[in-house]
Amino acid sequence: MMNNKLVLGVVGVWLIALTYIQFAPKTPLISDQKGGVIAYVHGDTLRQGMNLIASLEATLRENMYELDSLLQQDSAPLQVEAQELIGYANSGNATGSEIEIASNRVNEIEQLLQKLQYDAEQIFALKESTMQATIAAHLTETLRVFSDAQGIDIVFNWGLSGEGVLYGTEAIDVTQEVLIALNKTND
Repeated sequence: MMNNKLVLGVVGVWLIALTYIQFAPKTPLISDQKGGVIAYVHGDTLRQGMNLIASLEATLRENMYELDSLLQQDSAPLQVEAQELIGYANSGNATGSEIEIASNRVNEIEQLLQKLQYDAEQIFALKESTMQATIAAHLTETLRVFSDAQGIDIVFNWGLSGEGVLYGTEAIDVTQEVLIALNKTND
């Protein structure tokens, strides 16, 4: 009789455990997720063959030449003035106070020229940043549409321009799980 009760107790516990395992809420594991489709592109080839990049880079070059031309146009009279002041100060005809005035004006001209150069560099940097943002937005949207149509979950860049994810579906954050694994002791 005692054996029957023990067997019934073990079977009961076993059934409770199976019921709990069957109906307990589960956090899906990464391995439970459907298999993802991963693809890659040669970013260097995209960069070389993408018409938008070629067009925007040509426009950027034109902008650079225009900025350089304007910079030279704006700085030429200042440079001429500075050369004249330096020439006069070194001529031997200038008094001490005239040399001081010329020196101060040359310093002002140098500061103006530096500001003109800085402003031109900032304008160019903004144009380049805008170009990069335009390319990134176009690439991201094109990869999203292409990946959706092809059933691709992640697209990597592969090449000399660097590796990285160019497009990806909803990410699974595994930071805490990896942290737990990293911190497990070898018991």
